[in-house]
Amino acid sequence: METDTRPELRAQVAEVVSERAGIDVPDTSTDLLEAGLIDSLALVTLIVALEETFGVQLPLDDFDVDHFRSVDAMTDFLASVGAAPA
Repeated sequence: METDTRPELRAQVAEVVSERAGIDVPDTSTDLLEAGLIDSLALVTLIVALEETFGVQLPLDDFDVDHFRSVDAMTDFLASVGAAPA
């Protein structure tokens, strides 16, 4: 039986967004770009922090900002590239 680690991964992503990028996330589904909570510089900082925290190299050849709009979207993207809770 495979355990769903997504809730733990989501909690850690929210922590990275809050602590490393300095973004106060009201809810994991909040669109951070639409809410004006993240800009392009913060996005780059956040991508680096996610890579460092989860030990993955995010495939950004076909960069899609939608992967980084919310904690939920980042969690789904990280899970799709094989990231596991740190």
